[in-house]
Amino acid sequence: MPTREAILLEDVIVATLARDGAVPTEVEVQTLADSLRGIPTYAVDDGEFANVLRRIHARLQIDMDTGTAIVEQYQPWLPGRKPEIDPYYWERFDKYLKRQGWPPRVVARMDQVTDDILNLLGNPEADGKWQRRGLVMGEVQSGKTATYTALSCKVADAGYRLVILLTGTMENLRRQTQERLDAGFVGLDSSGWLARERRTSEVGVGEIDRDRMAVVFTSRTRDFNTNLVNQLNLRIRDMAEPILLVVKKNKRILENLENWLRSYNAGHSGVIDTPMLLIDDEADNASVNTNPNTRDPTAINERVRALLRLFTRTSYVGFTATPFANIFIDPDTEDEMRGNDLFPRDFIYALEPPTNYVGPREVFGDDPRLDCLREIDDAESHFPASHRSGYVVDELPCSLYEALRTFVLANAVRDLRGEGPSHRSMLVNVSRFTNVQDQVAELLDQEVRQMQQDIRNYSRLPVDQAMRNRNILLLQETWGREFADAGPDWHAIQSALVDAALPVVVKAVNQRTGTASLDFAAHRHSGLRVVAVGGNSLSRGLTLEGLCVSYFFRNTQMYDTLLQMGRWFGYRDGYGDLCRVWLTDEAVHWYAHIANATDELRDEIRRMRAFDLTPKDFGLKVRSHPDSLLVTARNKMRMATEIERVISVSGEGLETPQLRSDVATILANAKAAAEFLDGLATAGIPHETSPWGNTIWHGVPKTSVASMLRRFLSHPLDFVFQQDFLAAFLENTDEPCLASWDVLLPSGKEEETEFAGVRCRLQRRKVTVNAATRSILVSGRSRRVGSRGIEREGLRTEDVHRIAEEYRVASGGKSIPDSEYRRHRERPLLLIHLIAPTEEGNRVDTGGQPLVALGLSFPRFDDTSVARRVRYDINLVAFRNMFDMEVDDEPEAEDDGI
Repeated sequence: MPTREAILLEDVIVATLARDGAVPTEVEVQTLADSLRGIPTYAVDDGEFANVLRRIHARLQIDMDTGTAIVEQYQPWLPGRKPEIDPYYWERFDKYLKRQGWPPRVVARMDQVTDDILNLLGNPEADGKWQRRGLVMGEVQSGKTATYTALSCKVADAGYRLVILLTGTMENLRRQTQERLDAGFVGLDSSGWLARERRTSEVGVGEIDRDRMAVVFTSRTRDFNTNLVNQLNLRIRDMAEPILLVVKKNKRILENLENWLRSYNAGHSGVIDTPMLLIDDEADNASVNTNPNTRDPTAINERVRALLRLFTRTSYVGFTATPFANIFIDPDTEDEMRGNDLFPRDFIYALEPPTNYVGPREVFGDDPRLDCLREIDDAESHFPASHRSGYVVDELPCSLYEALRTFVLANAVRDLRGEGPSHRSMLVNVSRFTNVQDQVAELLDQEVRQMQQDIRNYSRLPVDQAMRNRNILLLQETWGREFADAGPDWHAIQSALVDAALPVVVKAVNQRTGTASLDFAAHRHSGLRVVAVGGNSLSRGLTLEGLCVSYFFRNTQMYDTLLQMGRWFGYRDGYGDLCRVWLTDEAVHWYAHIANATDELRDEIRRMRAFDLTPKDFGLKVRSHPDSLLVTARNKMRMATEIERVISVSGEGLETPQLRSDVATILANAKAAAEFLDGLATAGIPHETSPWGNTIWHGVPKTSVASMLRRFLSHPLDFVFQQDFLAAFLENTDEPCLASWDVLLPSGKEEETEFAGVRCRLQRRKVTVNAATRSILVSGRSRRVGSRGIEREGLRTEDVHRIAEEYRVASGGKSIPDSEYRRHRERPLLLIHLIAPTEEGNRVDTGGQPLVALGLSFPRFDDTSVARRVRYDINLVAFRNMFDMEVDDEPEAEDDGI
């Protein structure tokens, strides 16, 4: 564990060397460290000194790129006002971040990024009426809170008088956000500020400089309350410093805030002439109108718009972690989308995470940085997909107990690595029902207490004697599977178990347990070690500090929400190798799929920036993306029986990873594929072997491909691959590049056989058979049927090598995604996959024929005309009947805010 002197030495060296944002040389670090080491305050022994130097070099190397913005034309104003702006709040926050151990280059980049965003907002000194609407897109758990805290500081310095921060719909998230803004912007404990006796204690930036403090009308303990602010006689016009309100998205509270603003702060005109910034955190949650256009906007959506109408000078910035934001997807028409008062018509800014960020691609990408995924294969009988709130949990799956032991052991390793008092957490998310969550928490608590008792009684014994205890033996076996290569040997681990395990507590985190169930701030000095059991409360915005083990067993179809539920993304410096995530195999596929789709849309922002395109263009791109279909279906499911959406297939790759499992359908699809290939031979279209060993046909008419699609039976839950609509599109389109197709029969590694007169090898694939949805999910880490690189087929060999090399150089050595090959295609490609499926090592019955899956790889073409897009009409009734909606059991009770 680092000594106090070591921590002080490390912090002062980093702060001193990081002032100009440049990376110091090793000699500069060593020279400064040697000179400071002689001072008693920083005196450390040789071993600790070496550890300090190692940590310093790691911190100084972390960097972050600036983001990418697409904007409508606007007049930059910040550079001209820089000389007159006193950056008091920002400089105080800058010092705070560095004291908190933030890498200096990351802080410098955040300064630049938030200047960029501030410059896209309205100039608070500009007269007249103005409105600015924007969206900031970050990664899940990547530091968006720090970004909008920095932005709040900078708008306060620039002259904004009021900052309203909308959090999610739950009080525990609002409380956590308030604590962070207290520390990063206000400088005071807000619960004391709003007390009658005005107790004020400095926190965060207030401990650095308390000459000026922002005013806060909400607190850690209370959301906005009209009676309280009136009793304290708080008015906007009377405050010398900027004002902050942290408010959750609750209809009653937002109404009361609006009424108070109008009654006590507006002039005779009924509006307030004060520059106001409204920050909408998790902007795709609750803020967007999901009602059909025949009804009024949803309550939260209307309240947000009403707040904005109250002010003559407003900037609205939504923050979201997904490009599949509802603001683009939910409106029923493109005109509605662009006309929505919350549409980011002025700018979209995509943040880049720091280089030490662990995100979806590091966990689920084709080349994952971490080997942390573990499979859940025994939880279905314990938590059936159809269970309800009254379900009784008698026992927990063995995999969950294994995850719990892994968490205890990870604590021991982190202690032995000298991490010191820090927060450590484990996430357990197995049900949306709070009653079930409470039962799971109780069973885990019993297990933890028994484990702690055994550790107290047996872990100090010699190893051979300690092994006579079942829990110690199970811990040793888990250590051998998970952490034998993590550094400490078992003897050291066993000796550390008392300190590692005895502080661990189990907490249910849901609406029933209240807001104090997970209070990291109360344990800031000792560190909280917690097993957090919850559902939706753990799924949006709430940060589990020091998270290292996650156990996630939830419905995986609604993949747009999966990234939000993935609390395991973030920063894991010093213990990334100890992190573990338990998921079902199907969930891993969905995560990988949506991660790839998200990356593609982020890349689209960069391309749009290069061509000076606008937020409207990006909104249209997201709306027309095939993966937006399922998001739309979820949002519309309760009130609509069908949805109609026009999607673009330009430059897209579509596949059928989810297939029907009944033998009759499998045989029908195999027959359709065989007769299609027979038809090519009859038409005199020859096949050949490609440079990569696959069988390929060239010059296949689009009418033949359309006919094949019409005969193929895809799964009804596969919203993206709707074969009838795709076939109709091909039959009717006038796009020249879609007239002639390549057809590919990818070769596998099974014994050579014959299919439709063609010699081929089936592809052996691991699949998951789901009896509830009567489906077969074809395996592949990215929920893909085709192997990586398969879409290079049909391109010239020299072009493939050139494309790969250009991408490698541009991306810094990353592996090339198939989307890059699509960008260079001249002809579309139909892939017919012949699969020999296995589940748990056993062949799946397919009636003696291969399991057929399809893939479509489209070149880029001009799809601005609706005639060159695919119109999907999707019946939601069948979908609603087949699939259980993911909604929390008990909604949060409304606080009247009075």
